[in-house]
Amino acid sequence: MNETYARLADAIEWGDEDEAKVYVQRALDEGYDPAEIVKEAMSEGVKRAGDRFNAGEFFLPELMLTGEAMKAGLSIVMPIILAQMEGQEEESKVKIMMGTVEGDVHDIGKNICLAMLQAQGFDVIDLGVDNDEDWIVEQVKKEQPDILGLGSYMTTTMIHIPPTFERLHREGLTDNMKLLAGGVAVNRRWAMEVAKADGYADDAWGMIDLVNEILDLTEPSEEREDIGYGRGEKVKIR
Repeated sequence: MNETYARLADAIEWGDEDEAKVYVQRALDEGYDPAEIVKEAMSEGVKRAGDRFNAGEFFLPELMLTGEAMKAGLSIVMPIILAQMEGQEEESKVKIMMGTVEGDVHDIGKNICLAMLQAQGFDVIDLGVDNDEDWIVEQVKKEQPDILGLGSYMTTTMIHIPPTFERLHREGLTDNMKLLAGGVAVNRRWAMEVAKADGYADDAWGMIDLVNEILDLTEPSEEREDIGYGRGEKVKIR
């Protein structure tokens, strides 16, 4: 990792909004790709903060500061990323719903996903954060999405994904809907084998690729470890 990326990752990890803005701008000035800045440096800072939380070194206030620093950096780089995507979008009737599970207030990855999916022309629904099982089921019944993605950024909240998916199956709501799991607390094996998700991605960019694969818009990803798809029927674009 180069020095600018390293300092940016540190700023995100330790929740320094001003430093995050400085080093995002420096990375852009040095000619680095905007999406790579988020993936390689900023996301690394978030991951480190999550690791510290799981190790008992950080608590919720520290994680919130990390989130604010990430948002500060994204306020500079995301408009550039979305501007680069202009002209790529095609109107789609596919409806994608995403949110974080009960007890999880971290929305950075979700927000990146939804912004980029919307830029591609998808109909997106943001459930927000801290969604309990009853609310998720209610919203699925109301909106009838084609794809539901639930995220968890803490090991203490990931336990809410399997029972929510199980209930959606039990109530017959998944016949025409794919279930995706993601977030830094989730790994591929757990998502596919424990949560019984149709698909998994380890970051926002992986989730974008996964959605496009499920919609049969890109080639299969057998060789990739950062995303996984259960190989069921593809979503039919209505």
